[in-house]
Amino acid sequence: MAMVYCRACARELHETALTCPQCGAPQQASAPSSQVDSPWLAIVSLSIGIISALTLFDDSEWDRETIAGVGIFALAGLACGIVSLNQKHPGKNLAIAGIVLSGIVAFLMSVSIE
Repeated sequence: MAMVYCRACARELHETALTCPQCGAPQQASAPSSQVDSPWLAIVSLSIGIISALTLFDDSEWDRETIAGVGIFALAGLACGIVSLNQKHPGKNLAIAGIVLSGIVAFLMSVSIE
């Protein structure tokens, strides 16, 4: 078990210490994040929103299960868009468009199920 010196106050501490017990300075060098954020969640939200909005143009008679299925599908797009915005992923405008489309379809499905 080796001892090292604090990066801030130069006091001796154990090498596995995450922070200095004397001054509280972090000891682990933060490596630059190699993870690249991608807008995949916003793209999924927009795709689901578009697909569920396209179902509104279907002229055939829908039963209760079909309406509920499209509504649940639209709610999934709504959830993906909201999560993407909350986690501040790139593609903010895509997520907003997905939320709007999915929200409109979910609202229309909830009204027509009654």
